[in-house]
Amino acid sequence: MKKVVIFGAGVAGQDILGEIRKNRDLNLKVIGFLDDDPKVQNTNILKVKVLGGRQQFSQIINKRQIDEVIIAIPSAEGEQISEVVRLCSQAKVSFRIVPRVKEIIEGQAHLSTLRDVQVEDLLGRPVVKSDVQELKRFFASKKVMITGAAGSIGSELSRQISAYKPNKMIFFDWWENGLFELQIELTKDYPQLSSEYIIGNMQDTKKVKNVISRTKPDYIFHAAAYKHVPLMEDNPEEAVKNNIFGTLNVARAAVANKVKRFVIVSTDKAAHPVNVMGITKLVTEGIGKLLNGKTKFMAVRFGNVLGSYGSVIPIFKKQIEQGGPVTITDEHMTRFFMTIPEAAQLILKAASLGKGGELFVLDMGEPVKITDLAESLIRLSGLVPGRDIKIVFTGVRKGEKIEERLFSDSEQNLSHKSDRIYITQSLGLDLNKLKVSLPKLKQLSVTGQRTKIIAELKNLVFSFSR
Repeated sequence: MKKVVIFGAGVAGQDILGEIRKNRDLNLKVIGFLDDDPKVQNTNILKVKVLGGRQQFSQIINKRQIDEVIIAIPSAEGEQISEVVRLCSQAKVSFRIVPRVKEIIEGQAHLSTLRDVQVEDLLGRPVVKSDVQELKRFFASKKVMITGAAGSIGSELSRQISAYKPNKMIFFDWWENGLFELQIELTKDYPQLSSEYIIGNMQDTKKVKNVISRTKPDYIFHAAAYKHVPLMEDNPEEAVKNNIFGTLNVARAAVANKVKRFVIVSTDKAAHPVNVMGITKLVTEGIGKLLNGKTKFMAVRFGNVLGSYGSVIPIFKKQIEQGGPVTITDEHMTRFFMTIPEAAQLILKAASLGKGGELFVLDMGEPVKITDLAESLIRLSGLVPGRDIKIVFTGVRKGEKIEERLFSDSEQNLSHKSDRIYITQSLGLDLNKLKVSLPKLKQLSVTGQRTKIIAELKNLVFSFSR
């Protein structure tokens, strides 16, 4: 029989205890509770003793020969969960977690909901969720187009919007394999969905015009972009062609075909940009402001997305699987993080709230140290940082910031908050300057004049200091 302790003597922990008692065939024996509240320590709850808290953790695990810890503190801050994970890792004891409060739809903890701890649990924020009925009404009888539909954000948008039963979905991407896999998934999950899967590049002006004029979408979610900072530093002409003029192609076609709403997926790197990728995304926000009118343009800005293609989490996991080392550019580096579903929910919420011209930014709490994130991932793999897996600092790469910001100062001053979402205006560049710069950047990107492209970007955005 497996010996377990339940960390958390509250309602969730008591629910788990009750289920274990009812299901003898689970072969689990609850030895006791662990809880940091001194008022309950050394008391009995449902005839099970609260043995101690974090201070006594290692001693209890070793003395009682515990096989598994069930973490049942769904309302806890991420820092507290991280500490329990660290203690489990050091004690070499397996662990599972009760999902966070907002994930438990039934309002009750069940053994069937127990799962491995995920890095999302360590963020310390409940996931942002939208009003399902409101979004059903928003998408009812609407045609929706998603650019970059096969990417991390685009594919999650595709899944979530398809669930709201729109009239038709148009999935647009140049990535054949990704779009093929998305088609298989959505055809299986939503067999009644009217949809088109279109291979194409948003830099192809004629293709974009033809697709939008033929399908006549009501809403466009523009998630297509180049996003890797070091690569865009080395290839600024491609960043300009794709991120700026690809966006302009889609946006102009949207206006010409009376699309009702156009949502631009942006990034925190657009706030006081110091790299090519960030500045091109700031320009896309500016394009939305320039063209805003009968077609309502809005931008959604957020930080790093956990588990997205090319993000640090998959890279760290692969390095851990290979025995390390885990490589980090700088020990002081921090980033804002959110989950892929959370990012998609923010985008959908912005689309339904927007009146045109706004910038939406999630209140993402405190930034996370990349070193802490790496150490947590190592512990989630049942290993000890520094002993089993080394962490190596490699130096800041071209175009990287040590810390990101979500707003420029002027944007922050104008912002107001609605249900953990800031609503403000994108003010990082002069729109009159942008009108003058766009033709110049077009010509320079076509001819590949990198030095002049950088000079023009510097002229356009004062914070760009490359």
